[in-house]
Amino acid sequence: MSRPLVLLAALCFAVVALGPVAAMAWRTSGADVAALDVARGAGLLLRTAQLGLGAAAIALALGVPSGWLVARSDAPFTSIVRPLLLVPLLLPPLVLAMACVGYTHWRGGLATAVIMGVGTYPLVALYTARAAERIDGRRVDAARLVGGLWAVLRVEWALVRSVAFAAAAFAFVFTVNDFAVVDYVSSLGPKYPVYADDIFASWRSGNDTSKAVAAAWPLVLLTLCAVVPAIVVLRKSALYAFEGDFRAPSRVQLGPWRWPLGLALVLLVAATAVAPLARLVWEAGGGRVGFQWSVVGASLGKALDNGRANLQASLLYGLGAALLCLPVGLVLGHAMARTRRFLLVGTVLCVLPLCVPPILYGIGNLALWNRASTAALYDSGWMAVVLEAGRYVPLAILGVAAATAATDRRIEESARLAGAGPAKTMGRIVLPALAGPLVGAGTVVFVFCVRELDAAILVPAANGTALFRLYNAVHFGRDEMVAALALWICFFVLVPGILWSTFAKRRMGGLP
Repeated sequence: MSRPLVLLAALCFAVVALGPVAAMAWRTSGADVAALDVARGAGLLLRTAQLGLGAAAIALALGVPSGWLVARSDAPFTSIVRPLLLVPLLLPPLVLAMACVGYTHWRGGLATAVIMGVGTYPLVALYTARAAERIDGRRVDAARLVGGLWAVLRVEWALVRSVAFAAAAFAFVFTVNDFAVVDYVSSLGPKYPVYADDIFASWRSGNDTSKAVAAAWPLVLLTLCAVVPAIVVLRKSALYAFEGDFRAPSRVQLGPWRWPLGLALVLLVAATAVAPLARLVWEAGGGRVGFQWSVVGASLGKALDNGRANLQASLLYGLGAALLCLPVGLVLGHAMARTRRFLLVGTVLCVLPLCVPPILYGIGNLALWNRASTAALYDSGWMAVVLEAGRYVPLAILGVAAATAATDRRIEESARLAGAGPAKTMGRIVLPALAGPLVGAGTVVFVFCVRELDAAILVPAANGTALFRLYNAVHFGRDEMVAALALWICFFVLVPGILWSTFAKRRMGGLP
C-alpha cells in the first residue's frame, strides 16, 4: 500500500471521525469534572450497565440458537428466515420502539431492555452463523462419531461462543449509548434515567457542552472496555477457517427436532420482524378507530407527499456518507489488516467514534464545525454527510480489514515481486478481491446512516431527515400519517439491508 495514500486516508479519518472526539476532550474543563456528582454518576452508570447487560442477555438468548439453526441445521425454512432475521437490526430503534410498545404495557427499563435486545439479537445471530460455518467439518464428524448430536452441539458451542459473546458486546454498546428509545419509552411511562438521556439533559440546560462532555467520559470508557476486546475476537475469528486444509461442515441432522425448531424460527421472525411492521400498518390504516386498507394507501400517499423532502434528504445524506467512507475504509482497512504492529492502537482509534454516545458525538461536531471559518460547511447539507460519515466510517474500515485478513497476502507479495507498484497492486489485485466486501460495507454504512437519529438531533443540517421529522411528530401524537412515515423509512432501510443480508453469504460481507 502506498504510504502517502495511507497518510491521506488517515488524515481524513482523523479530521472527520476523530475531530469531534478531540473537540469534546478539548472542551472538558477541570472545574466541570470537579463539580460532577460522583454518587449520582455512579448510579447512572450502574443503571445504564444493567440495561445494557439485560439487552445483551436477550440478544444472546435469541441470537445464538437462531444463528446456529439457519447456518448449520437441516431445519426447514432457513433460506427464508436467514435474511428476515436481520429486519429488527435494520429498523431504526425509535421505529421499533413505536411498534413494540403497542403490544405491551411494559414501560421503563424492562421495556427498553426488551426493545434493544430484540433490535440487536440479529448481530449475535449473524456472527454466530458466520462462525459456525467456519468450523472444520472433520471436527464435527469426529464429535458425531463419539457422542451423536449432543456432542456436536457441545463442540460447536465451544468454537462459536467467543464470537457470540463478542457480538453481544456490540448489543451492549448500542444499548448503553442509545437515547431515542429511552426518551420515547420514558415519554409514555415512568422516567428511566440513564447516561445518554442525562448527557442530552446536561447539554439542553444552557447548551453547556463542557458539562455534558465531562459527565459522559465514564460511559465512553465503559463502551471502550466492551467493544475493543470484541473487535479483537472478531478479527481473530476472520482468520480461523482459512488456515490449513479446511473442509466445510455438512448440515447437522436434527431428527425429530427438525420441524419443531424450524417452526420456532418462523415464530421468532414473526414476533420480531413481522409483528412490528404489522403494527405500523394497522396504525396507518386507522388502528382502534377501524382498520381499512384504503386508509393505509391514503396514509402512505399523504406521508410521502408531506415527507418527500425529508426522505430525499435521508437517502442523499446516507448515500453521500457511504461514498465518502468507502475509499477511506478500503485504504485504512487494508493497511490495518496488513500491519500487525499497530493492531491494538489502530483498533482503539478506529472504534472511538462508535464508542462515543451519539448525542455526545453530535455535540462534538457542533464544537468542531460551528465556527466562522467553517460556516459554509456547517450551514449546508454536507454537514449531515460529514457527521454520518465520521460516525460510521469505522464500520467500513473494520469490514474491509476483516475481509483483507481472510485473503492470502502472498498474492499481493507475488504482484510486488513481479514489479507491480502500490497503485497497480491496489487496482489489479486488492480492489477486485475486496469488491464484494466493499459493496457490503457501503450498504451497511448507508443503512446505519439512514436510521441515525441520536447524533443528528443536535446538528441543524441533519434536522431535515425523515427520522428527525418522525421523532418530532411521534411526541405530539400518534396518527395514521406518523405510522405511514415510519413505514416509508422502514422500506428504504429494509430493501438494501435485506439485499445485503441475502448476498452477504456469497462473500459480499461488510461487517468486521
